[in-house]
Amino acid sequence: MKRRLKILLTGSAIGLGTFAAAYILIPQSFVPQEFSAARIESAKLAERIVANAEASLANLQAIAEHDRRGRKAEALTLVAQEFTRTKETQDAAVKLSSRLEAMARGIDAIKPEAARLLATEAVSAEVALVSRLISYNSLLQELFGVLREKFERPGFYTNGRVEELVAKVNEEARAINDFNRRSTESLAEFDKLF
Repeated sequence: MKRRLKILLTGSAIGLGTFAAAYILIPQSFVPQEFSAARIESAKLAERIVANAEASLANLQAIAEHDRRGRKAEALTLVAQEFTRTKETQDAAVKLSSRLEAMARGIDAIKPEAARLLATEAVSAEVALVSRLISYNSLLQELFGVLREKFERPGFYTNGRVEELVAKVNEEARAINDFNRRSTESLAEFDKLF
């Protein structure tokens, strides 16, 4: 009986010692390098997308001003620039999607669980943002197409299509900003854990 008790106590001591050593030696928090690298790249792509969106909105105002003043050639030049910019933005959105996929692959390895949940929330919000961004970009392309037709064909009537597209673009922009806010908040909370 004493021998069993001694074996049980020795086994328990070894088990507790192993647990304590593992707790001390094995980090309790971990973020995979792939997740961190993809996060940095995603931030750079997002900055480029935001800069393009801001430039497009500024050009949209300039196009409207040229239109009011009857400067169709200047307006057409800006519309042509916007077709190039929307293509660049679309390409950046595809790359951002790829980086989000890399982040998603690394989520399961993140420790602690609270950080893993916050990373999941952030990536989910960013995926939704990319979806809305693609829609936003498509609407911008359609809007610039209507404007190009208006400036190239004197007497072309847009039948309120410009106003309708501007309203839809603004709706998508609000959704994008909301998803960006959610992602940013989740990542801020995530960073507090490390």
